[in-house]
Amino acid sequence: MTGSLPSEDILAIPVRVNRLPDWVREPFCRFMRLRQRNWPAKRVKEHTSHQCRMMVTMILHLNEKGACQDWTDWSVRLIEAYIDDKLREGKAATTINWHLYLFRAFCQFAIDEGYPVPHILTRMKVLDTPKRLPRPLSDEQVLRLEACIKEAITQAERELNRKVAIRDLAYFYLMWHCGMRISEVSALLVRDVDLTGRKLFIPYGKENRDRMLYISQATAEALREHFAIRRRPNSPYVFAGRHGPLTMRYIRDRVEMYGRQCDVPVTPHRLRHTFASQMLAAGMSIVSLQRYLGHDNLNTTMIYAEVSDPLLQKDYYRGAATFDPASAELARQFLD
Repeated sequence: MTGSLPSEDILAIPVRVNRLPDWVREPFCRFMRLRQRNWPAKRVKEHTSHQCRMMVTMILHLNEKGACQDWTDWSVRLIEAYIDDKLREGKAATTINWHLYLFRAFCQFAIDEGYPVPHILTRMKVLDTPKRLPRPLSDEQVLRLEACIKEAITQAERELNRKVAIRDLAYFYLMWHCGMRISEVSALLVRDVDLTGRKLFIPYGKENRDRMLYISQATAEALREHFAIRRRPNSPYVFAGRHGPLTMRYIRDRVEMYGRQCDVPVTPHRLRHTFASQMLAAGMSIVSLQRYLGHDNLNTTMIYAEVSDPLLQKDYYRGAATFDPASAELARQFLD
């Protein structure tokens, strides 16, 4: 268990599940209830809605294409037809794979419950996906973005606009200077922020583990200014909306709006990539970065080492200086 389960109204399975035939609906609801117990309480409603939408879409597609009346009617051929249709719709391989992972888990659950699901469906191969490296912003780009938000503060014509820009700067720094996920920014609680100690507590992150983050001086000052003027001072959330925390969509839209204003192709997760790459370039160990980012698997963090590898950079320029005299000065810089 990752925390107390929320109220029954949040646990409720979405109405769209009623579109499933009787022979699937009941075990599917039990499957979702089981998964809900393993999610952080603050994410149950969001995860339930997302996964039910994926599964209902997929199961209805299979049943319609194959005129399925029972578990035994599901087949590899129908799954492959579903994959082909999604590819024609322009869905990314990673998106389709999430559907397949979830469907395989449901099939295994149904088998364990005694339903006659063909075992081969639990071994369906997923699509090959290209290995994409993170694309951090350059130093010039992220500084330009920072200047754009600060300019919005100083040039705001209304006090409300100034307060909103101050808030925007605070969560911008949390993502850039601290590498926080947008979901963690949205859910951040006032009680988990220690400005005096310049640190904050992240309960139940993406990998279902707690972690402590240290924050930069600029981040602490931005948060302090935000706390002094925030519109809902009694809210338990650092970034409060009308009905709880600011949504991830709202935060993403605000960040991307600033990016358009200063011609910087930014997303919240790209700010996290930028943080990781800059910390590695500054000499942070890969193990420390793994702990800071909250990665369960070191291999996930190692991807950033392929983007920002000071040792590889130094070795390259040292070798390049032997055939390119113009690179000699760069080699000396890295050897100092």
